[in-house]
Amino acid sequence: MWKIRINKYIVFLLLGVSVFANESLLSEQKAELLKLKRQKIIQDTDIGEKQWVSPLIFSISVNKNKNTADAESQTKSAGLDWSQDLFRSGGIYYTIEHAQASAKEGMYGVDMEEAMYFKELYILLAQIYRDRLKNKQNELTLKNRDIDLWIIKAKYKAGIADISELNRITIDKDTARTNLIVIKNTLRNEEHALKKLIGDLDYERLSLADINLVTRDEYLQRNLELLQYGAQDKKEDASLKITRSSYLPKLTFKGSLGYSDYESQMGDYSGNSYSYGAVLSMPLDINTFSQIQSSKIQLLQTKIAGLDRKLELKEEYEMRVSTIADYEEKVGVSEEMIKMYEELYNFTEAQVRAGSKSSYDLESLENSLEIQKSEKEIQKYNILIEKISLYFDMRQ
Repeated sequence: MWKIRINKYIVFLLLGVSVFANESLLSEQKAELLKLKRQKIIQDTDIGEKQWVSPLIFSISVNKNKNTADAESQTKSAGLDWSQDLFRSGGIYYTIEHAQASAKEGMYGVDMEEAMYFKELYILLAQIYRDRLKNKQNELTLKNRDIDLWIIKAKYKAGIADISELNRITIDKDTARTNLIVIKNTLRNEEHALKKLIGDLDYERLSLADINLVTRDEYLQRNLELLQYGAQDKKEDASLKITRSSYLPKLTFKGSLGYSDYESQMGDYSGNSYSYGAVLSMPLDINTFSQIQSSKIQLLQTKIAGLDRKLELKEEYEMRVSTIADYEEKVGVSEEMIKMYEELYNFTEAQVRAGSKSSYDLESLENSLEIQKSEKEIQKYNILIEKISLYFDMRQ
């Protein structure tokens, strides 16, 4: 019997409180829905495994008759009938095999649905932390635009700067204000989307942990979609075998047990009756070849679809790895910029103390330094988001 597998996605997230392995971060309704879907698959599998067993038919009847001579009679009867296939040229075994393969396919489908929820949850959480840094960047950028505007306005009034410079920095400030509004709106949307997944759970208590990048072979070997295709292959293979066996000889047991009570003007009698026997049969159907070929084509379609999806997933993996490499390169650029701004900040700080530089210059450099530090962390979150996407594509 297929057992319910409790996913261990929870270990990926570090909570401020202790977490048991079977706790769900999803809303109560979503967790219950997933549980019910798994339970239904288990029940359907149990039905499918026993489908080859025929029911025992119980019947009871009362008949009254009157013939042309006005003679009346009444018959009461009760009985049990059973017609059971004992041998189907392998069809019984293949029926059980089909039910079990269908269960695996269904369970992988639920696992994929659950993984999709968790992937969305963790990506949203990473995006929120990332976009908070972007919000901080935009606030600092707006402060720098205010400083730039104050300086350019002073220069313009002194006749040192022209109107085009003033217009440019005014537009830059307006752009910074717009960007700040946009990122705040993005953050609100992400928070609402996350609450839809986790319900009343306070996401502020959650913090993300880093995960290792898996190899391509491991990614493909544990990929939930490909595992589902594998189970679907087995199901379609069992279907083909069932179809073949349905046109081969089968042995059927037939038996009945009954009781009859007959009453008439000519006399009464009652008693038990039974019969049993076996029937060896084989259908001669004009559609035999076509039905088998149809099942073969269905199996081939599933295999080719699985191979095609595997090729697509290879490319998706390589694309994400390349994207991660680009983000890592951006981390390196941010580190270089941080080093440069730290040198400029230290130099300018000494100049401010000496009176040759203004405090505005120092404040602007400090803001730029913080912007680059945030940029480095933003790229790390971008890397983590790509890893999360790969992680939850796999069976855990």
